[in-house]
Amino acid sequence: MPTDLQSVVDFLEEQKVRQAPWFSTVQYEKVLSFMGTTAQPGSYAEVSVHPLVRLDPDGQGSQLSVELRGDLPRLPEPQECLTVHVTNVSQYQGFQIKSRNAEPGEPLSALFEKTAEGNLRVKGAQIFTVHHSPYTMKFFEQIPYDEVLDTVGGVRAALVGVGVQANISPRFIYHWELRGGRLALYHGDGLALKTYMNLKVNQRETRAIVDLDRYDGFQVRGVVEEFSPHQNPTAFEKISGGFSAGNWGKPSRVFRLEVESVRRIEPVARL
Repeated sequence: MPTDLQSVVDFLEEQKVRQAPWFSTVQYEKVLSFMGTTAQPGSYAEVSVHPLVRLDPDGQGSQLSVELRGDLPRLPEPQECLTVHVTNVSQYQGFQIKSRNAEPGEPLSALFEKTAEGNLRVKGAQIFTVHHSPYTMKFFEQIPYDEVLDTVGGVRAALVGVGVQANISPRFIYHWELRGGRLALYHGDGLALKTYMNLKVNQRETRAIVDLDRYDGFQVRGVVEEFSPHQNPTAFEKISGGFSAGNWGKPSRVFRLEVESVRRIEPVARL
């Protein structure tokens, strides 16, 4: 096995143990990861980890600003958006705050700006709840700001994604193995939500796998595909076992991510 893939496998085995206390109500071997997708064929979501400074109501309706430390992985291009994923792991809940799409000729200040302190202030236009289960998102017409603050007010870091309809969703990895010289990661879904809508047009994925205390780890990229239970009974059995342990019924779809590249990931600024 190539050294970089061996490092990811070793990290997964370590996290399987280190993450267990975070999920005491669902006692099953698994590793939480964060799945970044876009709706632009052939593209990858750019994903980075940022220290979280504050969340603030911004205007009326479904608007919320998120202040972060550190620079973006890259600037959004026309038709791309920013998405900020903030999650309270121990409560199995978080929020994904998305900016508007960048319009041609429109200043990027419509999406984000630098504060006087040099921080990054993302202007959220939509907010979704995020649950670490197969049922991951629900749109809010009005932002329940008090609920947002109560749920994630003490979280230290957030993940940021850049891309066309960029989306970052939590997924438990229930099984991993070496296939044809590549690392394969396996997960399941319950509902056909935003991540699945992106995968229907673009199967390329960026997966962040981080230590839940330090927020460092690995970012892997590759192609994610749906597979049938008979194609890998072991993986399907483990995914189904994880769903049962969480009282989530049966997976409606199961997926395999074939890893094509690996790099380290850590917060872009000191926590």
